[in-house]
Amino acid sequence: MTSSPLQSLVVQGMNIAFTRSEKGRGTILLIHGNSSCKEIFAEQIPYLSRKGFGVVAVDLPGHGASDDAADPRTTYSFPGYAKVLDLLMTSLGTSQYHVVGWSLGGHIGIEMWANFTSVRSLLVTGTPPVRLSALGASEGFLSSPDMDLAGKEAFSAEDCRRYATAMLDGMPEETSVLWRTVARTDGLARRFMMENGLAGLGTDEVDAVATCPKPLAIVQGKTDPFVNRDHLSRLTYNNLWLNDPILIDGGHAPHLRCAAVFNSHLGDFLDIADAH
Repeated sequence: MTSSPLQSLVVQGMNIAFTRSEKGRGTILLIHGNSSCKEIFAEQIPYLSRKGFGVVAVDLPGHGASDDAADPRTTYSFPGYAKVLDLLMTSLGTSQYHVVGWSLGGHIGIEMWANFTSVRSLLVTGTPPVRLSALGASEGFLSSPDMDLAGKEAFSAEDCRRYATAMLDGMPEETSVLWRTVARTDGLARRFMMENGLAGLGTDEVDAVATCPKPLAIVQGKTDPFVNRDHLSRLTYNNLWLNDPILIDGGHAPHLRCAAVFNSHLGDFLDIADAH
């Protein structure tokens, strides 16, 4: 059983950066959000390792220490990201794993959970399952000037500040990796992710959660400025843990701001999901 520093593998012509710890139980893939990076899971990685899980925390193409996409229009989509990540896990010799996704990472996670037999279960936070259309997005998300930044290609310094503050439930230190990664992100990743999603490129997430038999958990911040919590309660779920979304204190990043409570739910869910 080993743990490793930053590593990378070439997937579809791109260097994909990740950290990995290998343990005796199942493996957890952690997928970050739009204009973020794997360091957003700084509170989850040691917790999961202490519980004996293997953990892979990855920087998406166009984010963090990973390369920008060689084919941005295709890669910067829910199916495009999903394919890269599953190829990465296959390259690591991991044929079965659980997914934890935050925000954009949750949408990618739904794509993987619904379509790949390699994914055993899914926990999402800050991710309303939606139909991939303008109407679907309007039902699942709350409209705001900060929300409008999610698909904006070119960010000014003020855009970086606003988006980081809204995403992280408060402004990070300007010297922190979570601040720097917003400015580093390939602007085409925001633009094409949004364009592809609104054009319907990917799995209908509302249908997926209603029909997929694999375990699903939703742990949602009560004061999330982006997610319409009423939408979550209106959906039909086939196998939702505890039969309801779990609401905890915090905004869009409760796993960062309310880590102890979030981790408790995460651990309880994975104990059950990994046993089956």
